[in-house]
Amino acid sequence: MRPGDYDESHVKVRSGRGSRPRTKTRPEHADAEAAMVVSVDRGRWGCVLGGDPDRRITAMRARELGRTPIVVGDDVDVVGDLSGRPDTLARIVRRGPRRTVLRRTADDTDPTERVVVANADQLLIVVALADPPPRTGLVDRALIAAYAGGLTPILTLTKTDLAPPEPFAEQFVDLDLQVVAAGRDDPLLAVADLLDGKITVLLGHSGVGKSTLVNRLVPEADRAVGEVTDIGRGDTPRHSRWLYRCKPAARVPAG
Repeated sequence: MRPGDYDESHVKVRSGRGSRPRTKTRPEHADAEAAMVVSVDRGRWGCVLGGDPDRRITAMRARELGRTPIVVGDDVDVVGDLSGRPDTLARIVRRGPRRTVLRRTADDTDPTERVVVANADQLLIVVALADPPPRTGLVDRALIAAYAGGLTPILTLTKTDLAPPEPFAEQFVDLDLQVVAAGRDDPLLAVADLLDGKITVLLGHSGVGKSTLVNRLVPEADRAVGEVTDIGRGDTPRHSRWLYRCKPAARVPAG
């Protein structure tokens, strides 16, 4: 064959030193243990093993998952150091299917719709009757998100000592929507009964009393409570998401 008859198909490219052929085969992790994600904070996921709140571990996302989103409520499989001792880190190697999802819609600050909580049963829409004044727009958007994601919505009215709940609640009388009062002076037995055996998401504007409500339901949560400024905006110092155990079987994600 003459030199002019050669083309690129005749050239054998050798792998560089130290490289090895890539494979799509992924480890099976047959020894992985089931867990639930209960917190997300700065690239680390807090998980409980086997549904036992006393078996708490911190995990990272395994490389083979790539950018697979993992949120509070996700059922996952974990491997590695599962002792839960300080400074130990397990790996999340699988994310299970999601029964329900609560999505945060795209807005000016984040153009991408994102799942923020998975596998929750119900959505507690927290609205203050005053200071800040109630907004029906939030309730409308929350109802759409709940129905679209498979969650049962519950309207929860706080600060009932500042305004009566009936006028605001009457705006939703035509909907099949349960309404409960959760003011500072209201007993929370009805709310606690709704949460029993359920995973419930709390959703509401800043300053409406979400942290106060969580602290009353789960005193050991010790959520920081902010002040409401003169323009009706709460000073809530935390934006991570956590899952709290409310009763022997009730759990409340808050963030």
